[in-house]
Amino acid sequence: MSKTIEQSVATVSCAPVSEGPPHVEVIEGALCTVSEVRRAVAAGALMSGLVCTVVGVGIGYYLGLRDGRDGR
Repeated sequence: MSKTIEQSVATVSCAPVSEGPPHVEVIEGALCTVSEVRRAVAAGALMSGLVCTVVGVGIGYYLGLRDGRDGR
């Protein structure tokens, strides 16, 4: 048992962290236009609605099949 424990011990060393200034890039202005944001929101709402519809129909179909088997 002790051989197994001795073989599984690993040595870990950490590299020293440099104390330089942080690397930050300041960007002035908007990252995207208002029309791009509107299109992204509309596309997200449409996809969310479609996914919820498909999941809802799937669950309803499954529960309908289950109810039909239990009713016999």
